[in-house]
Amino acid sequence: MHKMLETDADLFVAALSQTPVTVLQTNADGVYCEVDRGIIEKFTKKSVRLSTRTDDIAYYFRDDGTIFRVET
Repeated sequence: MHKMLETDADLFVAALSQTPVTVLQTNADGVYCEVDRGIIEKFTKKSVRLSTRTDDIAYYFRDDGTIFRVET
């Protein structure tokens, strides 16, 4: 089962517990697809910074339709 991370509290709990987060964005056909996965390092009202599985740092904007979710 998946849980969407929609609020600051959701993101905070995921960051604090170091839970892996999946990032989904729409493709050209408007279908949500996984684009990245990682641990939340920092988040603001506008963006989320992840440490990804390839040890890169990635930034995603919260207001562009990006979905963050965790496995429960």
